[in-house]
Amino acid sequence: MTRHFGEILQGLMENRHLTPKSVSRASGRAESTIRQLLSGRVLPSVEIVQDISHVLEVSAADLRVIAGLPDEPPRDHPAPYGAASEIGQLVAVATRLTPEELADLVEVARGYRSEGTG
Repeated sequence: MTRHFGEILQGLMENRHLTPKSVSRASGRAESTIRQLLSGRVLPSVEIVQDISHVLEVSAADLRVIAGLPDEPPRDHPAPYGAASEIGQLVAVATRLTPEELADLVEVARGYRSEGTG
């Protein structure tokens, strides 16, 4: 595994305007894990790469190659929660919105939630 993964991860996150907290929330991984990946204290695993790839808008296969991991998907590794991929995509898109667009998106999401509970 490459010890430069943290530098590449940092670049991907900066390019997408993501923070460790936003990657954590969207991937279901602890913020401390994301920070340790960035610092190189923790090396990426196949499971971690699988969980964060959708947030970074990078295929899991490509991210495994970048991390120097075997190019095989994890076996029977469930997503951290049901809609992890979709939430990650939403976070990635939302980071590129203007503050006004983001406020509109939040209102739309709140509308969906209230419709679903009503």
